[in-house]
Amino acid sequence: MKKHILTLIFLLTTAALISIQAEPSVIDSLKQEIQRAERQKASRDKLLELYQNLCVEYETIDADSSFRYIQKGLSLYEQPNFQEEVYLHLLNALANHYLMEGEVERAKEGFKTVAAHAPQLKERNYDLEGVLESSIGVCYRKLGMYDSAVYHYNRAIDICKKTGKPEDVSSIYYNIGVLYHLNKRYEEALTQGKLSAEYAQKAHDLLMELYANCLIGGVYSKLGKYAEACQILRQNIEKALDADTPLLAMSSLCPLLGTYQLWNKKDSAQIFLKKGEELIHQIPPNSPTALEFYATQASLYHWIGKYQRSLDILTGNPLIQTQVPYDKFYKLMAHNYEGLGNYQKAYQYIEKVCTYQDSVFNGKIKDELSELNEKLRTSDKELKIARLEKDQAQQKQIRLRHAVFYVTVIVALLIVVSVLLYKRRLQKKETELIAARQYIEGLENERKRLAKDLHDGVCNDLLGAILQVQQQVLPNELKATTIHTLEEIRSGIRAISHELMPPNFQFTDLNEMLTDYFSKMQEVSGVTIHYVPRPQTEWSHIPERIGYEIYRIMQETISNILKHAHASHIQIHLDEVSGTLVIELQYDGNWEVSAEGNKGIGLRTIEDRLKTIGGHYIIRKNSTGIDIHIQVQLH
Repeated sequence: MKKHILTLIFLLTTAALISIQAEPSVIDSLKQEIQRAERQKASRDKLLELYQNLCVEYETIDADSSFRYIQKGLSLYEQPNFQEEVYLHLLNALANHYLMEGEVERAKEGFKTVAAHAPQLKERNYDLEGVLESSIGVCYRKLGMYDSAVYHYNRAIDICKKTGKPEDVSSIYYNIGVLYHLNKRYEEALTQGKLSAEYAQKAHDLLMELYANCLIGGVYSKLGKYAEACQILRQNIEKALDADTPLLAMSSLCPLLGTYQLWNKKDSAQIFLKKGEELIHQIPPNSPTALEFYATQASLYHWIGKYQRSLDILTGNPLIQTQVPYDKFYKLMAHNYEGLGNYQKAYQYIEKVCTYQDSVFNGKIKDELSELNEKLRTSDKELKIARLEKDQAQQKQIRLRHAVFYVTVIVALLIVVSVLLYKRRLQKKETELIAARQYIEGLENERKRLAKDLHDGVCNDLLGAILQVQQQVLPNELKATTIHTLEEIRSGIRAISHELMPPNFQFTDLNEMLTDYFSKMQEVSGVTIHYVPRPQTEWSHIPERIGYEIYRIMQETISNILKHAHASHIQIHLDEVSGTLVIELQYDGNWEVSAEGNKGIGLRTIEDRLKTIGGHYIIRKNSTGIDIHIQVQLH
């Protein structure tokens, strides 16, 4: 498991990392063995073992080759077999490939699929389950969903503790610490970094301890605790050199030099700068760590007044610009030339900075002007059309007056009255429709706001409370009960939040959305909900706008029944007859409308939604309960 965990660490940290490379002889040997096994038509299990081993060897050095052998392994299954551990390992490797390729959403869904089936294996593989939870956490971090990332990291910690491997727990704490550091939550990052170092020491894992200490030193520097930062980073460099890992020593050296610069300790900075110039020849010249050192080196030489040396570094390797923002790079160039007295060159580079910043600003202005210009052109066309329509209407009125000139006054009055009444009915209907749409839009906006507030506010607060409880020293039974209660509350609030959010028909249809919703409501309420859709209906042909409103109407209707009717059984029939969607809903209970003008908010919402899609409903009481008939024209 540790190999996978360290892979996750490499994805998270911004420092240069050590590549895990397979010996060519190992790969060649496996390829030859695969060729023999394929020629001899070896068993599926043997081929699976070989494909899996080779895709692992290729994982960090050749993504395409790794992907090829993953696919060869999966091709040996005629259909998914989630009960077989090798199949789950192949799916996990495939998700890792997607993550490496930047397809984060696809990778997340792959990891979650494997995580859902892993606990059902005949023999639990906690190493695999821990890797999966960590991988899901990485995906959520990359997607910017940090509360979910922390949640899955903590699940990984719980699983790793079951395996009794402190090195794995150390890796997860490190991941969480880096996540907090990236979000400038330095105190929390410091806590996680110390926990990572503590577990690494228990495991006698020097490499993991060095990573954890590097994180701790970086956090101390951000908190302004320069003495503490320098002490731990210096110790890290010494330990890394004793372990003969110069690349990791350089990874600690760069933040140490930056800390000395912030602390204004030029003498100390020059001592370790010289140390870095000796070590730089022991690591790959264009590795991210080397380029980071060169950028730091150039900044330090400018700081101590060695402007020509700083210029030589900046111009000696064009890849340094990948480590420094464009404007900062050219500002440093300009200040070096200024320090050398070459004001013409300094002016040229400052001008580049200004041009870059102005181009960014001007780009935004041009985009705004283009958008405004398009709106003006559209408005001008609409004005011309309106004038033309007005002229045509005037001509029509003139011809009409000439045509009806000889008609009697009574007939003319009747026509005028009829036209006015007709227009008034149309205007009233249009006004009602506009009001209904505005009401529904306001309702949906409020649902979205509430959903966001619940998810981003209350859910995060509850997650914070859970994490705090986990850190407290409390009796195990009390802690478990408290965490279980908070998790149930949080799950309930997240369910409400998801229900408030508008349904997404991109990957599903109305029938699947309703089936899922009725199933959830039956589970939550305990009321039997029997849903019977017409099997021959082409659900994908139902317009998304109508499907959306039908879904909301069903939500409102079921909610009203559960709140007011005291029903024990609800039955819903959904059918499509000659372009008309028909919903028949029956339930036992006592909820009904007592008077036309005494309708609650729920019924008003249902009526307004039906107006927007040209539908209507009827509520009837029978001997056993209430019938609701809803009908909507689809075309």
